[in-house]
Amino acid sequence: MITKNQRIETLRDAFAKAATANDPEALQLVGRELLAEYDQQPKLSKLHQDHRTIVEGMLVTLMSMAELQKGDAYASMTPEQRERLQLDVGLMAMDMLLKKKQ
Repeated sequence: MITKNQRIETLRDAFAKAATANDPEALQLVGRELLAEYDQQPKLSKLHQDHRTIVEGMLVTLMSMAELQKGDAYASMTPEQRERLQLDVGLMAMDMLLKKKQ
């Protein structure tokens, strides 16, 4: 039988592999499942709280980028602007999540 901690560690490993493979669909799928597992825990360690914030930030970034790519403004951006946009959206997501935690 798999314990909750083993499940979280397995999902964390899968999330890291999806990030390394740069697979947005897998990141969203595993990330959502990982967040659900974290939400079921009565108390998270500082490490798991930080990881939860990172996962949440990555999911917000992925969803935001998917929406932005649908718009006309994205199509008119230079490759450098597109590359920078993902970083900017990610930083805004992390800033928002950290402010929410305070």
